[in-house]
Amino acid sequence: MVTMRPTPLGPIMEKLSLSSKKYESGQQFYIQTLDDRAFSPDVQEKLVRENPLEEVYEIKGSDHCPFFSKPQLLHKILIEIVQIP
Repeated sequence: MVTMRPTPLGPIMEKLSLSSKKYESGQQFYIQTLDDRAFSPDVQEKLVRENPLEEVYEIKGSDHCPFFSKPQLLHKILIEIVQIP
């Protein structure tokens, strides 16, 4: 994938520390990208199993970047999520 600008390495290299209280305090959703080669379906299923999620959405035919491969469907899902009370 080609980037249009430099990517800062700090956020990628630093370990993120979240407390359970803060991590689990808000609603969480997951959008599975079913044709993702960066995170295989098995890895995504593990993430789904190990996290307290309100809902899991699937995007068939999407690679790791659904905003490029399936933008209309991603938009529809995001609108649906923000309308959940």
